[in-house]
Amino acid sequence: MLRTIVFFSWFWASMVIASPICLVFLVLGWMGLRDATRDALSVMVSAWARSVMALSGSAVTVEGLGKIPADRRLCFVANHQGNMDIVVMLAYLDRSIGFIAKSQAAYLPAINVWIAVLGSVFIDRKDVRKARRSIEKGVKVIRRGQALAIYPEGTRSRSHAMGPFRNGSFKLATRAGAIVVPITLDGAWKIWEERHRITPSNVTLVIHDPIPTAGMSPAEAKGLPERVRSVIASRL
Repeated sequence: MLRTIVFFSWFWASMVIASPICLVFLVLGWMGLRDATRDALSVMVSAWARSVMALSGSAVTVEGLGKIPADRRLCFVANHQGNMDIVVMLAYLDRSIGFIAKSQAAYLPAINVWIAVLGSVFIDRKDVRKARRSIEKGVKVIRRGQALAIYPEGTRSRSHAMGPFRNGSFKLATRAGAIVVPITLDGAWKIWEERHRITPSNVTLVIHDPIPTAGMSPAEAKGLPERVRSVIASRL
């Protein structure tokens, strides 16, 4: 119980304290200085995420870090076991990444600022028209060099299992001509979702071979979701 209290005290306090700094980065981005400040933001966010993982007491094994292309037009695609998946990716991918986030997150104090400064895109899956506009926005974000991450299951599995992929989410990558980087996450759900208290876990993050989507035929694009899903499932 003490670990849980300390963990969430630091999690929320650090997010609130750092929010003004995030706002500065956000304003600089609006001024056209996003590329110039991207590395500094990445270092700050990664340090924060690693501190959170350290407080959880978990051990993280990362494989394939060298497989991430230097190209910034990237779309990371991962399975989604629990909320800590996001923290693990921010901590260990060594890259500035945004996320396709649920629209409800836009109303969460502090968290909404962090999501925005990362270059994330909010999406309302219950409204098809708004969802399409969000995908279009995401395509523009990737084309200008901001990597985005998606969880095609659409929700947490809260287990080692992996749910079906929503094929529509892959339009983000194919329409942007992005390089898809499949990622397998395993064990992060045990940190919180398994017992609803912070519990140390052994977490694995596996980065698989990248898949370019530029020049893909319609048939290849149609088969992309299942192809990526099979790659991710191979390490669960």
